[in-house]
Amino acid sequence: MRSLTVLTLLAGLALPLGATEQVSVKDLAMKLANSHSHQDGRLARELYNLRLTERLSTARLVALEAGLPGEESRHALLALADSSAFLNLPAADISAAPPLDAAAQQELIQRAIGYLKKEIPLWPDFMATQKEIQFSDAPAKTPKKSTKEPDDRLHIVYESSATVRFLGGKEELSPGPMVGKTAAPARATLAVQGVFGPIFSVALKDVLVSRPSWNHWESGVAGPMAVFQYRVPQDSSHYVVQDSENQGILAPVAAYHGQIGLDPSTGAILRLTLIAEQRPNSPVARADILIEYSPQKLGGKSYICPKKSVAVSLARDEVPLEGLYTYPISSLPPFKLELNDTDYADYHLFRTEMHILPAGAPADGPAPPPDHPQR
Repeated sequence: MRSLTVLTLLAGLALPLGATEQVSVKDLAMKLANSHSHQDGRLARELYNLRLTERLSTARLVALEAGLPGEESRHALLALADSSAFLNLPAADISAAPPLDAAAQQELIQRAIGYLKKEIPLWPDFMATQKEIQFSDAPAKTPKKSTKEPDDRLHIVYESSATVRFLGGKEELSPGPMVGKTAAPARATLAVQGVFGPIFSVALKDVLVSRPSWNHWESGVAGPMAVFQYRVPQDSSHYVVQDSENQGILAPVAAYHGQIGLDPSTGAILRLTLIAEQRPNSPVARADILIEYSPQKLGGKSYICPKKSVAVSLARDEVPLEGLYTYPISSLPPFKLELNDTDYADYHLFRTEMHILPAGAPADGPAPPPDHPQR
């Protein structure tokens, strides 16, 4: 029986279907440049009604965020950027450097395989803070006395934080407080699990042996990044997309494709996307995951650790006995949009402290001075 690595994806993640205007990254930058007089809430509503046709890179996102008037518009821009995470970069953001030749490409792939086999097992025990923001287009409940219709635009459902511990090669999660933003919070389950461990197994067993083909050069957080595209068929897949409400039921493995960005000097993974190829008539129409990595200092040494993850998909609640009976489209629940953005920061080594006290010394203080010698 083939061993499985499960990455749990929160059911319901997707692109903003209600967006009314498609814009390029250049168009978006111009709109923001002309909106300095807009109030924070108004600008946020305008951004939630846009849809990018190109990927907004992390570097461009940071630059655009600096000119926004407040938290609401920053959150809206973040949702817009995350929704574009699986699109192609604008031509201006793709390096014109010549591609690696076939031999150099294969050498880099082998370097990446060696990196996962040799470097990841040497990771020390560490801790990090995981902060998550979940967006949804599920109608937010309005106050009982309100006469307004429920708001079905993309909006924040909750923000949460957690402590991640990587101990002995295993990932542990200690959820922290969750702050609800609407009267109808979504399920309080983290969207992506396994970014510190299982994801590397998937990359090693599936992605890097699937004969990735060259795509382009782009600028990464630590320098140039060699980007390959790949596809993994279902019979070779170790990737499972599992509904968080049915964790006791093992979902079938999924065929998937995406891109993998590698450090050309070390073979370290800097960017990885996984786009599941869903079965026809599946209640999950889309389930995509992105993970970005950056150097982190731990004990005076640099390690390439997760920096950000995005989960985006399109799903509806399952209908009883679906698959055995055919239901008219009009009777099926609508597809829902939810988008999860997770940031990983505050990395530090996991250490324990031990104090050795002289015999007879109290445990809660220093040892007493020796008695004065008698004459």
